[in-house]
Amino acid sequence: MNTHNDDVQYEYPDSAGYPDGAGFLDEGTKALRKDSIPDPDRDFDLPSADSESEVAVHRDDVEQIYAATIQERAVASIRFEQVDDRVIVLKTSVVPEFRGRGIAGELIADALDDIRGRGLHVTVFCPLVAAFISQNQQFADLIDPQHPGLPSSTPQSNERLTS
Repeated sequence: MNTHNDDVQYEYPDSAGYPDGAGFLDEGTKALRKDSIPDPDRDFDLPSADSESEVAVHRDDVEQIYAATIQERAVASIRFEQVDDRVIVLKTSVVPEFRGRGIAGELIADALDDIRGRGLHVTVFCPLVAAFISQNQQFADLIDPQHPGLPSSTPQSNERLTS
């Protein structure tokens, strides 16, 4: 880690321990923190705080993604594979200028609701989805007991995820 006086560690208290397992952002992830803070100098900031209808979530079975769109622009996605009666959740990504607005949480919740509605289970390999499920226990029953994926996606585990 760089030890210059202008470097500051930011405590990052999420349950995943992102990104280094110690709960701190280092110089390698400072840019990610900066990207996730909405910029007040922007001309617009979508989605707006007073409207939830601007984000639409769609499942694309051909591309094997759940996509969140705003005004037909893809701003976030969850990559998955379906094997028999379970969905293997691989990765979640959000376009940098749309981070820090709750889009990933809305996308994950909608995807998990869709998976539940289709009568499927999940195997979670995405740390963000695993942390979301551990913080939102109403989705814990979706975890496939024989193939849970990451340890923190199971409700009984208190382990921290590392990147």
